[in-house]
Amino acid sequence: MSQFPAPERRVLSLHTTLGTDPVELKYVTLYYPVSSSKDGLTLVFTHGIAGHKEQYDPTITRLLSHDQTRATIKDIWVLDFPNHGQTALLNRPVLDARKASGKGACTTADFALYLRAFLSSPWLNTSSVVGIPHSGSCTLWILALASTNPCPTPFALVMIEPTLMFPSLSPTDPRSIHGAANVRGCLAKRDRWENMEALVKWLVGGKGVWRKWDERVLSTYVQHGFEEVNESESDGKSYVTPTLRKDEESPLYACLSHTVEPEALGRACRAVEEAGRGVHVVWAEFEQFISKAAREEILDAAENRVVSQRIIKGAGHLIPQEKPDGLGEALIEILDEIMHGVGKRKAKM
Repeated sequence: MSQFPAPERRVLSLHTTLGTDPVELKYVTLYYPVSSSKDGLTLVFTHGIAGHKEQYDPTITRLLSHDQTRATIKDIWVLDFPNHGQTALLNRPVLDARKASGKGACTTADFALYLRAFLSSPWLNTSSVVGIPHSGSCTLWILALASTNPCPTPFALVMIEPTLMFPSLSPTDPRSIHGAANVRGCLAKRDRWENMEALVKWLVGGKGVWRKWDERVLSTYVQHGFEEVNESESDGKSYVTPTLRKDEESPLYACLSHTVEPEALGRACRAVEEAGRGVHVVWAEFEQFISKAAREEILDAAENRVVSQRIIKGAGHLIPQEKPDGLGEALIEILDEIMHGVGKRKAKM
């Protein structure tokens, strides 16, 4: 197996809007220049709520370890959203100034505009883009694609555990129940530790979702999802806190933040189908967040245009964090189908 490239850390700027205000935001990306193939695919990974770009490191390593798959990829971009991961550190002055003026935190609609600005940027001008979003970031792709002023349509879209919701959502639906619990729980959760060692001990020794994570993903989370803040310059005291502030994270779990019209999902799926190789979906084995009924609802709204479906064995909703190698293997299969145009409307469950 030939050696594949290490990612380049790139800091770029995007002209977009927050609310109705035009702003220039920074974003930190990981960029993999995989091959010189002009006909190769450009993969664009986006993370879920409270995630960060480095969570995909083990998945991408597994993906690129497959020689035949690597030969079909031109390059890979992995994005942070504006107030997530290390990108949040660069945008913190803008974000805090908005909150101080009463304008609130970033919404999923803001994230969708940010994504649209990236997809419309010169870096992707001649690319055959395959979007690979997880969880809440699937909403952003659908909002961007179904907009009255849509972004360039990707060649294919691979949605991992999409938390798409519709206006008719029942309050007894697991997405409603877990969404409301996450809104409340986020504000109540601990967000300050005396040092990184104390943080790691709390994450590993607690009862939270982190105990199920792959060790490599947990390591990147500690490294890139938190920062050390000086509490007082006079005495040198500091503490560790998430780069995504919990008052910014909490509203992103609200059901309305991920509610789209069924027609919008259908329109987005039609556009991707017409542009290339359609929409693929990856589900978790354990229905922690998206029930079988919810899956059927999403597939129906997608007008049954989903090309293929896969289930990652042993995974809950946080597939990239829990089963990164299994996700990498699934993506190898999907990219092979995309490149060869097979599997039209095929369901592999």
